[in-house]
Amino acid sequence: MPKILLLYPPSRIQYHQSCPMGIQLLASVLEKHGYEVILLDANAAKKKMDSRHIIEFACRVKPDVIGMTLLTPMIREAYALARSLKKHGFKLLAGGPHATLMPEETVQQGFDAAVIGEGEPVIHEAVQALMGNIPKDQILGWVYRDEQNNAVMTAPRPFITDLDTVPLPAYHMVDPALYGGRVDGVLHGNIFSSRGCTAKCSFCSGHLFGKRFRFRSAKSILDEIEYLHTTYGTSEFHFVDDAMTLHKKRLREFCDGLKQRNLKIGWTIMTRIDAVDEEFLTAIKEAGCSQIDYGVESGHPVTLRKIHKPHTVDMVRKVIPMTARVGITSNVFFILGFPWEDVAAMDDSLQLMKELAPNVGSFHPAVASILIPFPGTEIYEQYKTEYGFENWWLSEEKNYDTLIPERTSYYEGKIFHLGNILKADFFHYSQPMKDKIYEIFEFMYMHNLSLSQSLQSRIQQRLIAVSKRLTSRSTVAERLMFKPVWTFEHILKAVR
Repeated sequence: MPKILLLYPPSRIQYHQSCPMGIQLLASVLEKHGYEVILLDANAAKKKMDSRHIIEFACRVKPDVIGMTLLTPMIREAYALARSLKKHGFKLLAGGPHATLMPEETVQQGFDAAVIGEGEPVIHEAVQALMGNIPKDQILGWVYRDEQNNAVMTAPRPFITDLDTVPLPAYHMVDPALYGGRVDGVLHGNIFSSRGCTAKCSFCSGHLFGKRFRFRSAKSILDEIEYLHTTYGTSEFHFVDDAMTLHKKRLREFCDGLKQRNLKIGWTIMTRIDAVDEEFLTAIKEAGCSQIDYGVESGHPVTLRKIHKPHTVDMVRKVIPMTARVGITSNVFFILGFPWEDVAAMDDSLQLMKELAPNVGSFHPAVASILIPFPGTEIYEQYKTEYGFENWWLSEEKNYDTLIPERTSYYEGKIFHLGNILKADFFHYSQPMKDKIYEIFEFMYMHNLSLSQSLQSRIQQRLIAVSKRLTSRSTVAERLMFKPVWTFEHILKAVR
């Protein structure tokens, strides 16, 4: 029986609370075709792995083909890992967002082939071709390396028209102990219910799954939830769709189905500001929806128009309090530092955050809260030459998949705890712009921290305030004073 290793490569800043859905879906397809499949998530929160550990693991299990998910922020290390694996003679297949956007580059960097777009229809044929069982040029929807070491792209493969035909993720291959979570031993419930996106956001490469929405039926979603709830005890679910509420008829059918099946579960979604109203929010709240993630992106009207968002600032001012009023928590995303923005424009975002704060459960100060020019986006194509960041993902200079080093202050390390994105400085920000970004990140972080009434959060608020004051007087003194704090927090994290 052929053995396939599906790998999510290492990242210095990612700690997964659930196994990535992409490799689970591919595992399910391969298993149905009779393969022995092994899942390896190098960023599982309870068992992080680096490239050395992965190579040792691969050499021990000896898979016939290794499939690797590629994402732009982690691509340098993934390419280095691929080159090391090739030295051991492994056949390598790439998939995921970066492989779809840059398939020829992926092959040039060491992979034998790369799947473009949805992997489920291609994966079985791709594995067979890499094992020499079928001709490579007969497969639609991939790029492969030919005998002359050239990258050859085949014709596109049509998108899956009926998403109900996609098998359930291979939940049985996931060890919940690797991910922790609220309840030990309970599998985390991420659900996808649609693919594609009609939006044209200039900072997003959301066309990876096509520019037309495709939806699973309410019955298909309910069957998956009931299976997870019955089999694994999962009672909290998160829908990973970009805009769960766009197909309102289907969502109403889903809510009715939860009641009919007597499924007492909680669920959270992402959606657009322009895709909800109070009646609809009330209905999904009654069916168990407890949280909505909204992409507000900016409080500057000009920016919203330039990035092609379908909402206005006034709509944001209406929807966030409305969501709170019906009893659903709003988590809000902003993106800072568009190339046309000045300090005053970013202050518009800060003032909107302050206005929304009483009705916001969490501001998301993630890495992407500062604009990243991802390949395949309008922003990237428009500004790559002007700012000199073409193919930035191949340069160590722009690497932000690295934790904030301890040589920075304690308060900087906490506010920018997910990465070095500001130091990548894609758009050459002035110092006043950087100061404003710090101010906004500090507001978001302190707001989120203030919502917790725990002793730990109160202590951290005080430490951040002390660190900030001390840094303004002497960075050397601050680092000496807070070195024991860093050490203690590392020990505490390791124990947990």
